[in-house]
Amino acid sequence: MSDESDSGEPENTIGDLVPDGTEVPIQTQIPVDSKLRFLDPRTNVSLLQVAVTGSNPPPNYAAKVEYWSRVRPLKTSLMTLVSVGFTNRPGTPGYPGELQDWLSGGSVIATAQEVSSQQWAQGVYVPESPNSALYWAVDPDQPTTHRIGLLVERGSADELLSMTWYKMKQPINGLIFQKTPSKLAFTQVFAGDDPSTDPRQIDPQATWYHYHCITR
Repeated sequence: MSDESDSGEPENTIGDLVPDGTEVPIQTQIPVDSKLRFLDPRTNVSLLQVAVTGSNPPPNYAAKVEYWSRVRPLKTSLMTLVSVGFTNRPGTPGYPGELQDWLSGGSVIATAQEVSSQQWAQGVYVPESPNSALYWAVDPDQPTTHRIGLLVERGSADELLSMTWYKMKQPINGLIFQKTPSKLAFTQVFAGDDPSTDPRQIDPQATWYHYHCITR
């Protein structure tokens, strides 16, 4: 769970990743009025940048929506999620420009920031695009026993089509994180030498629940 370079290839199936004690839960959910980025830890450059609006969004943006911007091709086996705060508060003159700058330069899709527990379906989601990748990470809610997954679907031009979250336990309030870490390491899932989109490669004994983010 660091952004230091790794000279070796990661273990991409069922791993032994455990928390290293450096994670600092800073919010109680994927926080509204906040920014997230997914970095390539080997180059420290952004791959995905996410802006989450609250109840006071800028003009032309909706309230409580996650805006995902794919700023670079997602051709990597490792990603690091980093939680970032806005410099400008919602409603202040600098806030709209900061949000727009955070998303600019990438292909943007939008999805709901909050969903119900019932919208998390048991089982495996089968992506429609062959250009898809599944990543796993320690679940910050239960770091010693549980994992989460993030399936990213991309189009033929590597544009972002959709995201699907996986949890080993159906969240009672529909949120992927009860406590959002400051950093979280994601590793691509493989079955042997081939990329896999099946969360059972993360843990074959688990009962998996998924939420397929509906773009809007």
